Amino acid sequence: MNTNLGFCLALHRAHASLQFKLDDELGIHHGISFNDFALLNLLAQADGGRVSIPELVRPLGQPQSSVLRQLIMLEKIGLVVREGATGFRQAVLRPAGLALVNSARETADSICTEAVESIAPSAVEMVSAALVTLACTPTLALS
Repeated sequence: MNTNLGFCLALHRAHASLQFKLDDELGIHHGISFNDFALLNLLAQADGGRVSIPELVRPLGQPQSSVLRQLIMLEKIGLVVREGATGFRQAVLRPAGLALVNSARETADSICTEAVESIAPSAVEMVSAALVTLACTPTLALS
């Protein structure tokens, strides 16, 4: 098998396994999925807890329509609110969302730590650098 394709398939398997575990644990302990956590975490890291909806698309790896559906569900349970004029809508993290993501971060960190502990620290640094480079490559840019 092509080495590059093999790498991408292994990356997909690792991602799928990790997401499955995170979905399970975050769902049991916090009532959210890993995708919900990722969105809430992005908002928590943003200045004032607010991000324009189009700016969430790339880091979440989802089409804008999926991000919007996800925001609507999180809005219904009081974790976020959408504000602004139609063309300039922003997602804003509510205090309940901040409290939840801070609590869920401990769970996610614990799972990720356990998953990565079996890998040598030097390999983790090397793979992490490779993944950052891969994510920023012009070949993967959505134009």
